[in-house]
Amino acid sequence: MGVLLLLVTTFIWGTAFLAQKSASADLGPVAVTVFRNILGGAFLLSAIFVRSRMRGGAFRATGWACTGRSVLAGIACGAPLFAAMSAQQIGIQYTTPGISAFLTTNYVLFVPVVGAVLMRRMPRLAVWAGAALAVAGTYFICLGGGAAAGGFAGVGRGELWTIACAFLFAVQMLVVERFAGRSDLLVMSATQLLTCSVLGAPLLFTEAESSRLAFAALKSAAIPLVYCGVFSSGIAYTLQNVAQSRVSAPVAGVMLSLESVFGALAGWVVLGDRLAPVQILGCCAVLAAAVIVQAVPAAKGENA
Repeated sequence: MGVLLLLVTTFIWGTAFLAQKSASADLGPVAVTVFRNILGGAFLLSAIFVRSRMRGGAFRATGWACTGRSVLAGIACGAPLFAAMSAQQIGIQYTTPGISAFLTTNYVLFVPVVGAVLMRRMPRLAVWAGAALAVAGTYFICLGGGAAAGGFAGVGRGELWTIACAFLFAVQMLVVERFAGRSDLLVMSATQLLTCSVLGAPLLFTEAESSRLAFAALKSAAIPLVYCGVFSSGIAYTLQNVAQSRVSAPVAGVMLSLESVFGALAGWVVLGDRLAPVQILGCCAVLAAAVIVQAVPAAKGENA
């Protein structure tokens, strides 16, 4: 059951790259991040209200203590999530949904690397092998892209921002791992999404000056925002939390890396995106790196 839930989660996240790309045609990256998380947070608050009613609408003292702890955890997780989502949304303006999806998959690699640095423990050989493969794959993806102006050595703005978002997502996942075991996951997730909106709200004025926040733009981007907010942020994050309570971390990491495959397929089917042969090779290398980093420790009975 846990594997099936992760499969649904990765499908939603993968196809959400199309919605993000569509929304970026009408709204700035901060606006997309803020409004999708308002919708996602509202959806989860509704779910919390329904759950509370089903439980009789009352908290015991321990329930209130857990809620307060979960709110603080959500705030801590929301800060890096806002940074990661914003970087991803900026990047997708300058590249395709497929390339964005595969480069984002690098977070699977960054998680053990950043974790090892923070714990001052040398990464395993599998991590070094995955790192080398991911770097090579990222180079091949960018080499064939020519997606953006700016950048250096053939790497455009879109690719650079997306790699940065992968690193930030890794930081966010480590923060979530730190707090999830002692928190109400639904409350933590809702607070996390609403924190993203609060952090981004003051920056909306910088995009409003360019008239990109007109009512017509919001109306045009309504469907992509609902998909990103309710499905990608609200439903998918909740499914991930439930699924990871039922399967091991290595299995979850490998399953979540399939997000990139769904993103590339969706871009191909819906938008007609095409990847050069060298880019396809790079995508395969990044996906293989994600699998190696997660699957090898699992095969040896180690923690990923």
